[in-house]
Amino acid sequence: MSFQTADKLAKREMLQTGIKPLDSLLGGGLEMGLTYLLYGSRTIRECLHRIAVHAQLPPEKGGMNTSSILIDSENMLSIETLTHWSFEYGLEPETVMDNIFVSRAFNSSQTYDVVMHQLDSFFERVPTRLLLLPGLADIYYGEGVKAEGKQHMTHMAHRLMTFTLKHNIVAIITGSSSQRYRYNPQAGHGLKHSAQVHVYVEETKDRLIFNLIKHPQYPLRKEQEDKPNRKMMAATHPLSFFLDDLEEKE
Repeated sequence: MSFQTADKLAKREMLQTGIKPLDSLLGGGLEMGLTYLLYGSRTIRECLHRIAVHAQLPPEKGGMNTSSILIDSENMLSIETLTHWSFEYGLEPETVMDNIFVSRAFNSSQTYDVVMHQLDSFFERVPTRLLLLPGLADIYYGEGVKAEGKQHMTHMAHRLMTFTLKHNIVAIITGSSSQRYRYNPQAGHGLKHSAQVHVYVEETKDRLIFNLIKHPQYPLRKEQEDKPNRKMMAATHPLSFFLDDLEEKE
């Protein structure tokens, strides 16, 4: 028997994101027990919607039949986007929405309280494998980071790292890139070091570019895809819209 490294012998439990270049970049998808930091373009919000919907697919289609918990500090949840990706993956939108459990946090102190004191009760009530934390550091930077805020981000970072390992889940934190150096996340040192995987997301006119900046196993590299084309969603028009149209034809 030839020599094999421990990482190849160990069976890694993976959750595909549904975003092919991102899955390729990460060696197949999101690995249970790791914390991911995605930062850069605001299109990451769309990526989170895709991941939350795709996670509800059965394992044979790359999902885990799992719900997700979203601690929404950015008020980012879009019903239209969830509906679009539900249809894209052949799922019922209402069922998808029922399986995304949202806790809104409107300022840094509420965010801190939810992460530090309420996660255990959430996971006792909701058996999920996916925790989403958009804008976790951004809300502190938006309010102006002080010494207490830096301590809060460090505490949350350690809490999330240990919680993710203990429950064998995936945690995804999102945020902005640094104003000084775009390939660095705008996050406290604690969040930077506790997230084992960093992905910087760039957006051009036609493409999304995923850059792997930090990973415990893979070297720095990048993948890209064309921006997804949204299908035309059904719209409801007032009666006057059709009456005006008839008058024009006459």
